[in-house]
Amino acid sequence: MDMVLLKTFLEVSQTRNFAKAADKLCVSPSTISARIRQLEEHLGISLFTRKHHQVLLTPAGERMERHAHFILQAWDRAYEDTALSEKHKRRLVIAGVASLWDVFLQRWLNDIYRDFPTLGIRAEESTPLRVVDKLEKGMIDLGFLYEPPLIKGIAVEEITKVQLQLVSSEPEQNVEHAIGEGYIRVEWGKTFATLHESFFPQRLLARARVNSGGIALSLIRYCGGAAYLPTSVVSPLLASGELHSVADAPNIEMKAYAAYHVRSEQSELVKELLSHDQHF
Repeated sequence: MDMVLLKTFLEVSQTRNFAKAADKLCVSPSTISARIRQLEEHLGISLFTRKHHQVLLTPAGERMERHAHFILQAWDRAYEDTALSEKHKRRLVIAGVASLWDVFLQRWLNDIYRDFPTLGIRAEESTPLRVVDKLEKGMIDLGFLYEPPLIKGIAVEEITKVQLQLVSSEPEQNVEHAIGEGYIRVEWGKTFATLHESFFPQRLLARARVNSGGIALSLIRYCGGAAYLPTSVVSPLLASGELHSVADAPNIEMKAYAAYHVRSEQSELVKELLSHDQHF
């Protein structure tokens, strides 16, 4: 199947408009129509309905949308596997939840990129569900999460513990005030949520909820407030007096896991890279 047809289909499914899809793909609307018609004829189904200048996915089109994403990602991966340059002998696809990039993954990737010059790397931030989904479908070689995925054939290693502490822009603030107005809730995962609820069952609904410690830290430094952040990240700011520890707040410990396919051709490389780094 022509990958151009799938890319065109996905662009139309996202924009719901042939003209907008044409602008994004730098072709004419008639070319978009012709490509969609060709794809529909090839599949023997209608992918879109057109009513009053609206373009909507049919039920078959909705199913095809999921498969098209997977096919294109698989094609990209197959292309990279077979078209690696002579300089890049091996390749690794990595995904991790956003907050782990803040804590240690970026430093780990920096070292890997520096110390393994013949290794081709693809890396991305993702949600926990997407990391698990991509692991299960074999779309990534290595995933980093807070919750160990229960997938057959997937090895899981606990690689580090992440200490979270409540910090504030205000000195000598008690926990009641810190988790009140100005509190920024960082979504660190299910374990954190469970512990957080047990510690603060009567808390106010946080005005800001983010999935990245980096976002929370930036908000606090610019606007003030408080949040649970990794000790490894905030220690220099506590030492300089820019941030302050909330002394009567409980610390929360999280575990971080690496997950990879046991029988993958990349498993030995993954083990080598996991044992190489000192940031875990």
